[in-house]
Amino acid sequence: MNQVDRRTVSPRDTASPRKPQRKNGREKYEKLLDALEVLITQQDSSDISLANLSQVAGVPAASVYHFFPSVDASLTALAERHYDCLSDAMLSHSSLSYLDSWQDLLFQVCDLVRSYYEQNIAALKVHFGPQSSWALRQLQMENNWRLADTLLNNLSREFELPPSQDWRERFMQAITINDSFWCQSYSRFGRITDEIAAEGKRAAAAYLKLYLGELLQRREARFASADAPAY
Repeated sequence: MNQVDRRTVSPRDTASPRKPQRKNGREKYEKLLDALEVLITQQDSSDISLANLSQVAGVPAASVYHFFPSVDASLTALAERHYDCLSDAMLSHSSLSYLDSWQDLLFQVCDLVRSYYEQNIAALKVHFGPQSSWALRQLQMENNWRLADTLLNNLSREFELPPSQDWRERFMQAITINDSFWCQSYSRFGRITDEIAAEGKRAAAAYLKLYLGELLQRREARFASADAPAY
C-alpha cells in the first residue's frame, strides 16, 4: 500500500468487520468467530494476531483479512455476536415480571447480564478488556441502549411510571452507572466481584430513585380496584 492509500484508510475502516453476504462466506465468518472465542478465552486480546486466527480456524489468511481488516475488527464482530445473544436471552427470560418493586426489576436485569458475562468469558473480556476501538465503543453503547429499553418496557408493563419524555435516557444512565462499577471490578480483579456488583446495583438504584421515588403503583392493582364490586 503506498502513502496515498494509507491516508485514505481511516481507523474506522479497519475497526469494523466486513460482513459476508453469501452462504460460503457466512460459514467462514462464523468459523472465524468460533476460533476467536477460543483464543480470547485462553489469552489476552493483545496477544492475538490475524495470522494466529487464520491458523486456529483453518481459514485462508486472505479470507481473514477480507472479513477483518484488523484484530479490532474481529473483536468487534465477536462482541456483536454476544450482544445479540444477550439481547435474545433477555427477551426470552420469563422472570422479568411478577416483581414487588421497580428496584427488583433493575436488580434482576443486572443479575441476568452479569450471569451472561460469567458464563461467557469471551464476552466478558471483549466488553471490559483494554481494547477500545471506536466501533467496539459504539456497540457497547448500543448494547446499553438495548438494556435500557428492556428496563423501560418491563417497568412500563408492570408499573405506573410518572409522566416524562426522558425515561429511556434515565434508564440508559442507570445501566451506564452499573456498567462502570463492573468495568472497575474487571480492571482490578479480572471479574465482577459480588461486592462491587452489589455496589453497582445500589448506585444505579440511587440514581433512578431521584426520578422514580421509592415506590411505584403496580398496573394490576389499579385495574383490580377499578373492577372491584361496589358495596
